[in-house]
Amino acid sequence: MKRMLILSSLFAFTQICNTGSLFAKPMELSNTAAEVKKADIKTIQVKVTGLTCAGCASGLHKALSKQAGILSNEVKYPGDVAIIKYDAAKISEAQILAVIEKTGYKGQVLPETKSAGKTTSLKATESCCAKKAIL
Repeated sequence: MKRMLILSSLFAFTQICNTGSLFAKPMELSNTAAEVKKADIKTIQVKVTGLTCAGCASGLHKALSKQAGILSNEVKYPGDVAIIKYDAAKISEAQILAVIEKTGYKGQVLPETKSAGKTTSLKATESCCAKKAIL
């Protein structure tokens, strides 16, 4: 009797879980980082001008992190360099530079990582605190 109760419980459990088997089938993950083609992953170094404190670097890091296609970024202050790893199928260098410009800084892809030679321009020079108010 106990054996029958256990077997019926296992049968009910497998039907509820929609596995149809006592053993779970491995889930197939889709759209994972492993599926991103290595050819589409690129790293660039951008010289950022206008950073005046660590808070500026942190604000730029957060703005870059929110963008789809940017896998990782590190904004160095002092040094004023951003190292950005991105999926070229989702975001371009020009779009990355536009994010930097929108945040209130000027960015230029460094020559050793330059693929398109694009730069951004800073529309107006502002103090660090004024830039933070924009964010």
